Amino acid sequence: MPPPCSLLCHLATLLCVWALCQAQLDTKLPPGTPIIQLRLAGDKHKHYEGRVEVYYNGEWGTVCDDDFSIHAANVVCRELGYVEAVSWSPSSKYGKGEGRIWLDNVHCSGLERTLAQCESNGFGVSDCKHSEDVGVVCSQRRIAGFKFISTLTNNVEQPLVRLRGGANIGEGRVEVLKNGEWGTVCDDSWNLEAATVVCRELGFGSAKEALAGGKLGQGMGPVHMNEVKCSGFEKSLTECYFNRDALGCSHEEDAAVRCNVPAMGFQNRLRLSGGRNPFEGRVEVLAEKNGSLVWGTVCSDSWGTIEATVVCRQLGLGFANNAFQETWYWPGDVSADDVVMSGVRCSGTEMTLAQCLHHGKHLDCPRGGGRFAAGVSCSETAPDLVLNAQVVEHTTYLEDRPMYILQCANEEHCLSSSAAAATSSSYRRLLRFSSQIHNNGLTDFRPRAAHNSWIWHECHRHYHSMEVFTHYDLLSLNGTKVAEGHKASFCLEDTQCEEGIEKRYECANFGQQGITVGCWDTYRHDIDCQWIDVTDVVPGDYIFQVVINPNFEVAESDYTNNVMKCRCRYDGHRIWMYNCYIGERLEITGYNIIECDGHLSCSKPFCLWMTTFQRGLNSEKINA
Repeated sequence: MPPPCSLLCHLATLLCVWALCQAQLDTKLPPGTPIIQLRLAGDKHKHYEGRVEVYYNGEWGTVCDDDFSIHAANVVCRELGYVEAVSWSPSSKYGKGEGRIWLDNVHCSGLERTLAQCESNGFGVSDCKHSEDVGVVCSQRRIAGFKFISTLTNNVEQPLVRLRGGANIGEGRVEVLKNGEWGTVCDDSWNLEAATVVCRELGFGSAKEALAGGKLGQGMGPVHMNEVKCSGFEKSLTECYFNRDALGCSHEEDAAVRCNVPAMGFQNRLRLSGGRNPFEGRVEVLAEKNGSLVWGTVCSDSWGTIEATVVCRQLGLGFANNAFQETWYWPGDVSADDVVMSGVRCSGTEMTLAQCLHHGKHLDCPRGGGRFAAGVSCSETAPDLVLNAQVVEHTTYLEDRPMYILQCANEEHCLSSSAAAATSSSYRRLLRFSSQIHNNGLTDFRPRAAHNSWIWHECHRHYHSMEVFTHYDLLSLNGTKVAEGHKASFCLEDTQCEEGIEKRYECANFGQQGITVGCWDTYRHDIDCQWIDVTDVVPGDYIFQVVINPNFEVAESDYTNNVMKCRCRYDGHRIWMYNCYIGERLEITGYNIIECDGHLSCSKPFCLWMTTFQRGLNSEKINA
């Protein structure tokens, strides 16, 4: 008979295993328990260690190290699927976090199923600084059968790899998601095996080409992967070996791919007719009419650059150059003059025009087809404008300016509506900042309007080549506008360029306007209308938003990076701008992205292309 101590040890072990399994199976928490999500973040080398971050009330925050213990660390690790905690670290060992410090003076017994059940000062009640952010090291052993259950609403699976800047389906600059931020891949050692892994991960065939040297445009932000080496059998690029030290790599070395795309027959149901070359013409669609398939035109009401982009992509002709609402100068097939599609509205992600929203069989086109049919011109290259978020964050300040020197700005609607009733001796409070807009595409950005149609503004004595070039908005945390302004692009020019690139555009003397590839245009904070009028804004927390080319007047290779958002805090006297980012900012909630021994890995690969395709099919069913 074994000694009593041995029996007790075995019994304790069985109880621990039972408790862990029961905690995983019984997901119901007592009523009133706050719903949270945990993750390990920061400067770390292994996926089982990092700064403890809590997602609560729609925002990620940290935990203060005051009164934290190994018992609390055990609760954290078990909630993340690890058997136990090995240790915990105070004083922001894994780097300082950002945003709120959600929990302080946390006391756990170690038996809680979630950190939210531990005693604390309450969510958001803390006198700590981010220099006191706590971190943990969990055991590498996982809880058997542990299944991650997201407690967040509207949780959407996110891809690990995506393509950006490509002219056609299945091509583009390779971008990788790491720690919630998209970054590029350096072209050192980039080859067909690695490109094939990318293509298959996204639902295409093998790779046709592995492109280097930023051939499909330059990205922004970090370079996440360097010297990637794949066998070709990996399910995801993030499973390949790579060097995470990207020193010496610039975005001029961004890697890209062209994939072999399965033939879907999309090009057989659409054509351009009457153009001077294959890249332009009246859009004609093959549609069913009276039981037979006939060619017809598309109504040009609401026809714009986004719709034209889908047409060019479907035909494999690259990007949209222009969208036309009159095509009398392109005499197409007379038998195809009748309108067969109207009310077309596209998001820009569709692979065919039929996947866009439209009226279906219930046509409504007062102007009719023929000379008023929709048309497009396509191009194999396009510009790509991206705002430098750091410049905005570093140059923001408040200025109180008297009305008597703001008359021109008021005439050009750069002030809020309350300024109309303001006296000349009153003051307006202006949120000023600089903006630096880069052209990372493959073609110069040029205003859509011809040089001779630019509008002269006498007050500021300059020409407007685009009536609205950027939108500046201050939003509440739920997205409601509380203040807004706009920036007419009266002067698009090359302020500075990368080494070896010559400036082409200068506004002086009624010169040509635009932004050359590899150059940027800087609007300094002290220029008129380079602000938001916040005179009527009450103190609080806000979102500051800038949108470039908001009306899609000029076609670009990527519109997703045209939006910049910042968190903003205003106390009535000072303003803080922080956490500025470009495009979509991803919160990794449904699974953890981890880095281990030179590999990135994740529990769920994701096929963005096939999801977009399926959405398009669903849209087509709805339209029918």
